[in-house]
Amino acid sequence: MFRLNNKGQTLVLFVILFPIFIFIMAIVYDIGSLYYEKERLDNICYMTIDYGLDLNGEVDENDLIDLVMKNITDLNDITVLIDDENTITISLNKNVKGLFGTILNINTTQVVSEYRGSIVNNRKVIERVERYYYGR
Repeated sequence: MFRLNNKGQTLVLFVILFPIFIFIMAIVYDIGSLYYEKERLDNICYMTIDYGLDLNGEVDENDLIDLVMKNITDLNDITVLIDDENTITISLNKNVKGLFGTILNINTTQVVSEYRGSIVNNRKVIERVERYYYGR
């Protein structure tokens, strides 16, 4: 019987599978970082609107912007609107860098969080205006 030389087969499998493993791990990292940043923006929006509604009309846009900036500093855009019925709308916009995006020449992904809050029947109502928006 002939015996084949099987040395080196593991190295070939490793060379083929290792880049695929790295590629999958980069995707998992990017999705995780986008989810983390989205939840972080959502929490800051919710907290800021809750604070504004607690003061019940005694707060202006600049106070709420200062509160947001104390919690997160690397935002692209902050929009705070307070209308005549004391409805507060906050929109936060941030660019997030990722590993997978650099492979595909997408440097950043935009994450947006927007909430609206008001007092209805002596209860605070805070609702999400736009849940998921990811773009370039």
